[in-house]
Amino acid sequence: MAAGLLGACALMASGIAMAQSAAPGAAQQRYERQIAQCNSGQRPAPEREACVRNAGRLLDGANGGTPPQPVPQESADGRAIVMTPPGAPPPPSASDYVTSPDGRAVIAVPPPGDRIVRP
Repeated sequence: MAAGLLGACALMASGIAMAQSAAPGAAQQRYERQIAQCNSGQRPAPEREACVRNAGRLLDGANGGTPPQPVPQESADGRAIVMTPPGAPPPPSASDYVTSPDGRAVIAVPPPGDRIVRP
């Protein structure tokens, strides 16, 4: 067990040195390799989980640090709490509903400013 922890520390130290000198594309490739090594089936669960967390930390460091923690914001109509990045505008409120001309369906109309992506 001690040898495994020593190996993990050595891997972490070498990973930090590599993260500081690598380009973002290389950082992503290194992350993929580290995750593959973590999930190779040769590590017990706690060591594997620590390995995966470390690979993520190294990738975050190479990409400029960890992303900000999301903050809860209530929607305009008060029906939902949405986790958003700090400083984001309030989430849109509920959609309006209209009945189809034949009366057999209720159709949700997106709120103003909502983006609809069509194929």
